[in-house]
Amino acid sequence: MKPIKLGSAVLLSAALGSLALPALAQQQTISGRDNGFSYTYLQGGYEVGDIANPEADVDALFFEGSYAFDPNLFLRGGVNFYDGELDGRFSPDVDGERIHLGLGFNTLLQENLDLVVTGDVVRVRADVDGGRSDSETGYALGAGLRHRTTDKIELSGGAFHEDVEDSDTGLYGQALYKLQPQVDLGARVAVGGDTGTFGLFGRYNF
Repeated sequence: MKPIKLGSAVLLSAALGSLALPALAQQQTISGRDNGFSYTYLQGGYEVGDIANPEADVDALFFEGSYAFDPNLFLRGGVNFYDGELDGRFSPDVDGERIHLGLGFNTLLQENLDLVVTGDVVRVRADVDGGRSDSETGYALGAGLRHRTTDKIELSGGAFHEDVEDSDTGLYGQALYKLQPQVDLGARVAVGGDTGTFGLFGRYNF
């Protein structure tokens, strides 16, 4: 683990927490403790860009899910199948998958605003052109805010830190547009020291 990058993640999380403190102070005055956000869903999509584990420029298909087993807790997981080129002088082709499984916590801060914290175990496999194959296991952490901006639009954003073979820290953002009561169209972006990805996806809420 690289202490400098982990320290950045702590600072980013602390900044998010300081922004949320006024909302936490008002929490007792809000009727009810549920914004009606769905934390039980399946989604799938397509993503492009630079990833940190392995350090490569890839195209990827991903399938993810979440299951709320408590008003404030949810299980989450997913698989990402990627294909691209490793960063470096010779840029060999690489393909593989990234699997994550973890736990999430959500709580109402104020009307239409939730705090969301996640922690995942991550397993990455990479097959490099020429026969070399490698697998690594690590973790990923995230903390951010989820906001219902309009009846049709949700916006989310926060900070992430991951440490698998290499560590990386950065920011993420996501937008959801409600096509139907249970169907959303989404876009997401992540930017870090070695990460720069953009994806589109569809989500079905249960």
